[in-house]
Parts: sequence; structure tokens; C-alpha cells
Amino acid sequence: MFTRPILLMLVMFSLMSTIAVASPRLNAQQLSEAANSHQQAAQALLKATYAQDVIEQALYQLKASYAHMIKDIALTREHRELETQYRDKAFALAKQQLNWAKIEPAFIELYLQTYTEQELKELTAFYQTDTGKKYLKHMPSTLRQASNIVQNEMQQINQQFSQIATQLATEAGVTQSVSTHSH
Repeated sequence: MFTRPILLMLVMFSLMSTIAVASPRLNAQQLSEAANSHQQAAQALLKATYAQDVIEQALYQLKASYAHMIKDIALTREHRELETQYRDKAFALAKQQLNWAKIEPAFIELYLQTYTEQELKELTAFYQTDTGKKYLKHMPSTLRQASNIVQNEMQQINQQFSQIATQLATEAGVTQSVSTHSH
């Protein structure tokens, strides 16, 4: 994981090469200010998109995952206190390892590599509008529904593939069974 000074140095190095070509007269302070400005634009976008909320969602999923992992352990009522101790231990581990202070620098690095400072500012401006806020609010549901639409189409296509494969086997005179499962 990058520490802030190393991350800042990397950003400054990448900006130095970009900015130096356009304006070779920039001094170290101007380069540092440009890097800080780009990083601040990335942080503003993270804030505007409620990126920090991903931590709570991930912790919720980890809790469900832990519950699923232990469901087949033959624990009795007498083990309830012991199970609670281990569950608390697992959740403390998750909170320690998956926290915003640890994850944010990686998000910033990703955004700095993906978007220019101007693009970050434009995205932030959009997500601060009513339309942008609505997009953020409805996007999980919209993506889930869109995925269902595609999955339904893929199932229908796979059924047609199965029919075509059966026709191929029949015409070829092969009695091999055709797999009908979808991936």
C-alpha cells in the first residue's frame, strides 16, 4: 500500500513529465501545487460519489460471508458464547483491515491514473447536481436490472445454442449428449 508521501511523489513524477513538455519553465513549487490540485480533485470526486460508503457495504458482505462459512459447523446452544467471541474477532479483523483510511489512497491513485484533473472536476460537478445525485441513488438498482435483462437474453440464446448443437450432433450422426448448462 502506498503511503501519502510515496503517492504524492508518484503523482508529482507523472505530472512533471506531462507538465514539463507543455511548459518547461515550471518550478518545483508549481509542480507540487499541480499534483496537490489533481489529488484534491480526486478527493472531491470520492466525496461527491459517497465512495466511503463502499466500506460499510463491503463489511456487510463480509459479515454475511462469515455467517455462511460457519453455518455448517455443528454448534450447539452451549457454543453460543464461544461463537460470539469468534464472530467478534472476525468482524474486528474486517474493520481493522478494511477501513477508509487504508483504502482511500488506493482509490485516489486509481482516479489520478484514470482521469485528468479537469475530468475529475467535471465528474464532481455532475455528481453534485440533482441528476448526478439521482444517478448515484438509482445506479445499483439500475445495474442489477440491466444485468437481469442481459442474463435473460443470454439464457434464451444458450437454449438456442443447445438446439443448434443438437441439430449438429443429429446431422453428423453423433449420439453424444449436448451440455445445456449456462456459464
